[in-house]
Amino acid sequence: MGNGERSFAAIFGLLLLGTGLYALFSDQTGAAWRYIGGISLVVIGANAIYGALTRKRPWISKIGPLP
Repeated sequence: MGNGERSFAAIFGLLLLGTGLYALFSDQTGAAWRYIGGISLVVIGANAIYGALTRKRPWISKIGPLP
């Protein structure tokens, strides 16, 4: 991973992590949506940050090119 890709992965990971934490602690939806969605976003965001720090590809990058 290049420096630009690592920076983007770290920033995007922080965004996903923050969104997931907000979803977990927000009381706007039902508990099932809140926990499933929030935990998923937190895990994917944390993995993107970890991937940026260790220069490994995060799970989100394995989706492939989208049309």
